Amino acid sequence: MSSVNASTGYSHFHLHLGRNPRMLPPLTPESVHNTREDFPADVKKALEAIMSLKTDIADAHDALMATKVGQAHSANTHRGREPSFAKDDLVYLLTAHRRREYLNGNNKRVAK
Repeated sequence: MSSVNASTGYSHFHLHLGRNPRMLPPLTPESVHNTREDFPADVKKALEAIMSLKTDIADAHDALMATKVGQAHSANTHRGREPSFAKDDLVYLLTAHRRREYLNGNNKRVAK
C-alpha cells in the first residue's frame, strides 16, 4: 500500500493524497491534537498542499517518461534490422481474423 514505486520514486498513496499513511494510529490525546494541527486549517496552507501534490505528480510523470525512454532505448538495442521490401516482392499476409475485424468495424458491412 505505501511501498515506493521504483520508477516514480513516490508511493501510490502519496500521489493520491499528498502524504504517506501513518503505520500506527495516534493513541494518546496529545498525538490526536498534534495530528489535527498537521492538517492545513487555512486556505493558504491548503493551496500550498495542493501545489505540493501537483508538483509531486509532475515529478512522478517525468520519472515515468524517463523510465519509458530508457526502456525503449534498451529494447531497441537488441532489435534486429527492419525488413526491406521492394516493388513486386512477394509477401505472406496473415488474414485469419480479418473477417471478424471487418464485421466489428461497422454494422452496415457484410463479409462475403
